[in-house]
Order: sequence, then C-alpha cells, then structure tokens
Amino acid sequence: MDAGQGRTFRTGAAGLALAGLAVAGGALLAAVGIVGGPVSLSEVTWHGSEAFWGVWLPVAAGALLTWLLGSRTGQGELDRRVREAMEGHPVRLELALLLGMLLGFAVGTAGLYALFRLVSEELPASAALPVTRLVFLFVLPVLFVDQGGFSLSGHGTRMPRLSMAVREPWRWLGLITVAAVGAPVLVGLHAAEVPTPTAALFVVPAVLVGVSTIEEIFFRGMVQTRLELVAGRPAAVVVTAILYALAHAVGSYYNAYAPLDGDGTSGQVSVALVTYGVQGLLLGYVWIRYRNMWVNILLHGVPLLLVLLPSLSAGGVG
Repeated sequence: MDAGQGRTFRTGAAGLALAGLAVAGGALLAAVGIVGGPVSLSEVTWHGSEAFWGVWLPVAAGALLTWLLGSRTGQGELDRRVREAMEGHPVRLELALLLGMLLGFAVGTAGLYALFRLVSEELPASAALPVTRLVFLFVLPVLFVDQGGFSLSGHGTRMPRLSMAVREPWRWLGLITVAAVGAPVLVGLHAAEVPTPTAALFVVPAVLVGVSTIEEIFFRGMVQTRLELVAGRPAAVVVTAILYALAHAVGSYYNAYAPLDGDGTSGQVSVALVTYGVQGLLLGYVWIRYRNMWVNILLHGVPLLLVLLPSLSAGGVG
C-alpha cells in the first residue's frame, strides 16, 4: 500500500466529526426545505416511530458513547491490520463493481416489482426487494469482489476474517453502544402489545440475517472500507451513508410495509437522508472504531426490531 493510502487512515477524529456534523446539518436543512411542505421535520417518522426517538437521539447517544469508549492504543494496531488485509486489492476496480451492483439493485428491484405485478396481482410485489437485496448486495459482491479477489490474488478473505473472527475484548465495546441506541427507541415507543412468538421467530432472523447482515457487509465491510483507501475516512463515512440512504429510498418506494414520509421522489429522498443517512453516519463511525461486523449487524438490526416487533402482536397479525 502506498503512502497516500496510509495517510487516509490517519485522518483525525475531529475531521470525521466535522464531516458528520456537516452532512447531518445539510440533511436536516434539506428536510426543512423539501419535507417542510406536506410533512414537517417534527412529523418525520421511521417505521412508525418518531424520528427523534427512533433515529436522531439514539444516533447522538451512540456516537458520543463510541467516542468516549474508543480505544486509542488498540485503534492504531487495528488500522494497521486493515491496511494489511486490503493490500493487493484493485480498490478502484472493486469500488466500480460495487457501485455497479448498487445500481443493479435499484434497477433490478424496479424490474422485478413490475414483473410480479404483471404476472399476478396476488403475488406479493414487495417480495422483489429481499430477492434483489440478496442477489445484488450479497451474492454478486461476495462472488466478484471477495471471492473473486481470493481466486486471483489470494487476498480476498483477509478483511472478512479480520471483521468476523474478533478476539480482542475491546472490540466488543460496541455492544454498549448497541444498548445505548436501543434505549431511546424503547422510550419513544407508544404502548404496544407483545408480539406473538411465531411472528417474532420469523421476523428476528429475517431482519438480522436478511437485512442487517447483508447491508452491513455490503455498505460498511465492502464499500466504506474501500472508499477509505481512496478518499479518506470522513469522506468514506459520509458518501457511504448517503449511498445507504438512497438505497433505502429506492427500497422503501417498492416496499408497502416500510414507506417513507414525504411528497414525491424528492421528499422521500430527503426523509431517507435524515433517517437512514443519519443512521449510516453512526454505523460508519462504529465500523471505523471496532471493525467488528457482529457489532455493526446488531447496531443496525436492534433498533429496527424494536420498532417492528410491537406491530406484530396477535391483534396486528390476525
């Protein structure tokens, strides 16, 4: 790895914080301007939960706690191991492939959704989303980026092993952040019935495996890690968060179970930025601190489960 790539890993936490504040502030201003018509900022929701309790307060608490708990000594060694794990990768080519797959996800979701509707009105058209998420955000990236790199140069599996075979105790401190993020979500929930065991048994693995695992491996494990080498940490976190938000704007458009507030495409994109985009900033920051995919999966999935499970009560699913 050349010196320029090494310097990108030494970008200070202050720069990352300033970039995060800038994109969060920009997103909030966009929401005031675009969402401020039919849906005011105070009315923005995330899966039926108020955005303040479901997104903004949890993200603020999680970011502060992650900063306070961050291990400065362990961080340097971890950064060195990441650089070594990415040696030999054609990073720009891999990024181009990943962005192409993200575009394929958007186009494929629209096409498969239209096909389902054309074949039969009885087919659950929303089923297009999990299919394209699996294919374009997991199967193809693993085959052509991770395993493709392994087949050509032997380097492909080193980063996944680093992020999933976590042995250092300090790299599990992110679990405290997960708890801190989940607490405000619980406080913000209105009175709700307990979900049925059957519903919970289905939804928990569907969210943690079918959504959180796939999206964290793609956006943080693959896209952000490579963007850090090309553009530096702050830019990588911000750009990945924006891509993550745009992907959810596309997904929500074709998912009747998770619609976004906002009038028209511009309004929905704006709401995606102030919800999923802000979440993406925290997910990216935690990924930099710990490089622990299990923590990121839980940080992604636990708040989502907390807002989804109460809607799956016996009365809600009957």
